Amino acid sequence: MAKGDQQDIFSRLKAQFPKSWFKASPNFDATLQGPAWALSSIYAQITYAALQTRIATATDGYLDLISNDFFGTSLPRLTNEPDGDFRARILANLFVKGPTRANMSAVLTLVTGRTPDIFEPSRTDDSGGFDGAFYWDTGVGKWGAPMPYQSFVTAYRPITNAQSLGELDSWRWSFDSYGAWSDAQITSVTDAAIIAAVESTKMLGTVVWLRIANNPVTP
Repeated sequence: MAKGDQQDIFSRLKAQFPKSWFKASPNFDATLQGPAWALSSIYAQITYAALQTRIATATDGYLDLISNDFFGTSLPRLTNEPDGDFRARILANLFVKGPTRANMSAVLTLVTGRTPDIFEPSRTDDSGGFDGAFYWDTGVGKWGAPMPYQSFVTAYRPITNAQSLGELDSWRWSFDSYGAWSDAQITSVTDAAIIAAVESTKMLGTVVWLRIANNPVTP
């Protein structure tokens, strides 16, 4: 028996009558089941309606309406995209402030719940001043060549995803087609939603090499 279901409402209604009036009466119970069913249906509708008043809890077609209200036709639901992924993309695009490194980190953190690793080889504070003609992540530090307008981003799947999804070790362009991530079928947030978050905060004219991993590299 769950709160608000027919049996719960029936028990609440029956409790309002003195026990001495009706002891064991199937006819009386059957009579109460009618209004109990109606009231439980109303309660379910109220509960469902309350969920739709916030982006964080909205479901079904109401998420599509929310997306349309904020973004018009520019952010439609992807084919077979679950509510959780669509909600993450809506929130990511809603809070985009500009194509900056800090904003990309903030949006990815919002979508996945985990802080990404962003490395720009041309920044000496990232590479430590080493100018080797490569990118090398030792797990402790990173060395790289001065590669203007390029960055390496490692986004981490939510903890709930990491147990069931295989890690994609290869680097890919951030604007690869979603079909390239065939092993990233959903548990809570798909890789497609993570890619979309990067795309929404990526500066035009730059190259972002994206890796989606379960966990950081162990030194």
